[in-house]
Amino acid sequence: MDNAETAFESFALSPETLGSLAAMGYRYPTACQQETLPRALAGRDLVVQSRTGTGKTAAFGIPIAERIDVERAVVQALVLTPTRELALQVSAEVAAIGRGRGIKVETVYGGDPIERQLASLDAGVHLVVGTPGRVLDHLRRGSLELTALRVLVLDEADRMLDMGFAVEMSQIMEYVPDERQTLLFSATVPLGIRGLIYHYMAEPEWLLLSEDTVYVKEVEHRYCLTPKLHKEEALYRLIEHENVAASMVFCNTREETRRVYTFLQGRGLPAAMLSSDLAQRRRERVMDGFRTRQVRHLVTTDVASRGIDIEDLSHVFVYSTPESPEQYIHRAGRTGRIGKGGRVISLVSAHDLMSFNRLVRRYTIDIGEIAVPSEEEVRAVQAQRVVGDLVERAGLLAPEEAVSLLPISKAVVSHAQGERLVAVLLKGFLTPVAVAEDVEDEAVPQAAPAEPAGHRARGGRRGRRRR
Repeated sequence: MDNAETAFESFALSPETLGSLAAMGYRYPTACQQETLPRALAGRDLVVQSRTGTGKTAAFGIPIAERIDVERAVVQALVLTPTRELALQVSAEVAAIGRGRGIKVETVYGGDPIERQLASLDAGVHLVVGTPGRVLDHLRRGSLELTALRVLVLDEADRMLDMGFAVEMSQIMEYVPDERQTLLFSATVPLGIRGLIYHYMAEPEWLLLSEDTVYVKEVEHRYCLTPKLHKEEALYRLIEHENVAASMVFCNTREETRRVYTFLQGRGLPAAMLSSDLAQRRRERVMDGFRTRQVRHLVTTDVASRGIDIEDLSHVFVYSTPESPEQYIHRAGRTGRIGKGGRVISLVSAHDLMSFNRLVRRYTIDIGEIAVPSEEEVRAVQAQRVVGDLVERAGLLAPEEAVSLLPISKAVVSHAQGERLVAVLLKGFLTPVAVAEDVEDEAVPQAAPAEPAGHRARGGRRGRRRR
């Protein structure tokens, strides 16, 4: 028995839940889970402020899995999230935690066929994870019944309690029984919502686990001064010069998101865009492509700033300074998950300076300035990357192949226009085979059919570059 198993066993969890955690690769509790689990398992109401990437989903998912009576096929727990993407992610993780106990989970959100949700709810589930609008729709239809509810969770509670969801949350609470456990989780708890919390909880215990430093300490924060009209070019150069493995690029508006996405794709980068106006099927395809690295750079509005967990996300680019310091914290928190490092780079124009300085002062962020790489610096990094790819591919050639190609190679190099001929070969090496795209799904680049060539990203090989 290793130390990790001993640590989780100290919470007196059921063997089934312990088995599920082991199968998920959860070796030991995070600091957030160490503080939260004993109190949550004891049935206390909690307000938990903890930095992004500290394992908050499991911190409420484990108590839910333990409290549910699997013999009763009724909804006993409800988790509310501000976005569909987060609802799907939370649902998947809590379902995995509860798999050993046979807990049935349903995810309800707008954009997904309601008939499928109705059929699942009618068959009987123990836990519902959803967005406020669709949850309220089911409550009004009578397809969702909460009389047996034991646990209510507000994930990203600061967003759930702000004015955007205030009316829906108030209406949902009319269906929630008074006798229940309520758990609120967020990376930030602004003063403006602290009073609202007591509308939902009587005597909550506050666990302010990261009040002193709400941003992820392992992440480097940098800013880059650049004119507003040159931001797109600056972003492209930074991505190339930083040798980015995977990044999120945050914009403030849907129009800006589309413009930046179009620019990056036009420069040959495997990019996609995500915003609230995309159909749900397209949003899911974009996120799937990003998680599988078919897409390396996700240009998005704040729809992806809340709780979305992407493994090994090396960079976050803040293309537009957010309206509030809390938004910056949530954007930056997409990298540096569970103790890993990362880098956040903000593109700051003269117009952004006042807002940017305000957010830096609000959370005392340790941030440094960097310059936009020159065109020559970018080309030098690109050349080094291409040479590295070529050396690797040369090592994969069978000896007989290498011998048969050497005469041609020598003839090309020794020719009077040798460098120009090599440039022609490189153009073919770097240019992907044309792939027809579905116009309806234009925000999701298609996977290149050939082996990756010519563009290595830090941490792994990148697919052929799109033109």
